[in-house]
Amino acid sequence: MKWQNLPRWIRDTLSVVGTMAVLLIIYDAFFAKNVNWVLVPIQIVVALLAVGVWSYFSYRSQQKRKLAEEQKKAAAKQRVIDREKRKVEAAKTAAETREKNLARNQAHQQQRHHE
Repeated sequence: MKWQNLPRWIRDTLSVVGTMAVLLIIYDAFFAKNVNWVLVPIQIVVALLAVGVWSYFSYRSQQKRKLAEEQKKAAAKQRVIDREKRKVEAAKTAAETREKNLARNQAHQQQRHHE
């Protein structure tokens, strides 16, 4: 399985815990006294679980937030489109009303003129 095929949260978890594991082993090997080497793999597994769970929920939360922002932008865009449509419809209605009023006024003036 290729590294790039893994989900991002798994890649981040493995890179962070891998770095932590190397630092833990270096610290235990060179600086710590009375190291219990049986605990090192357990510490690494616990770190993988803890960081993995945190990373998974963090990325899921980011995806939800991103989706909500995209939906918000799409809704705003749709509102602008709807507003433009209403403007066009209002302009058409106003033009039709003007035409009717003009025709009525002209007819009314012609009637007065013939009287």
